[in-house]
Amino acid sequence: MLTLADILEALSGIRFGQAGDIITDAVIDSRRATRGSLFIALPGEHVDGHEFVNEAFNRGARVALIHRDLSAGFPIIDVRNSLHPDALRSLNNGPFCILVENSLKGLQQIARYWRRQLELRVVGITGSIGKSTTKEVVATVLSQRYQVLKNPGNLNNEIGLPLTLLQAKKNHEIAVLEMGFYQIGEIAFLCDLALPQVGVITNIGTVHAERAGSQEAIARGKAELVQALPPAPGGVAI
Repeated sequence: MLTLADILEALSGIRFGQAGDIITDAVIDSRRATRGSLFIALPGEHVDGHEFVNEAFNRGARVALIHRDLSAGFPIIDVRNSLHPDALRSLNNGPFCILVENSLKGLQQIARYWRRQLELRVVGITGSIGKSTTKEVVATVLSQRYQVLKNPGNLNNEIGLPLTLLQAKKNHEIAVLEMGFYQIGEIAFLCDLALPQVGVITNIGTVHAERAGSQEAIARGKAELVQALPPAPGGVAI
């Protein structure tokens, strides 16, 4: 399972052997924080997750990922610059914050690192319609034989997919990941995180054409999934 040492190594490049605490979950909603979880403080249109770090800690979160100083005075490890291997010794066993340049990019960096620690076969699924249904069908079929991870609901974007990857455990054999699309480069970015070996494109329609620009642009965006697959016979496009 993901540990505090994994998080710190992903963000700083330094392995803290004494940071063996298991991270039980990764959440962006403080109300969903549980004992041992990672809370990622993301700024939103109406609220800023940094305002809810204390609530997340009260619910049992082990660590919070932040990108600005907090007035509450929680212990902080700053990984934006070089980090001394003894940095953790100054902390007690209570919750603390990890200060990064950008909390969303920090989440994605942790997910990218963790994916590469796993022996996992990834099925990426995209398309103008039918993504979620296809994901559910594929995951249901494969789960008859394998330990399968899948996106909960439609958590298929630059936030939801990294959160899903952080749910992966060493015993998972396959991840079935829905990948959303709004603009060129988005699928390629998600593929860089997830490293799919199987790519499924359900169809190319006109949904999101107002943001992508045209159906042709949508086709180019969806094609990024196929382009990200490993060469045959390792990669399979459907």
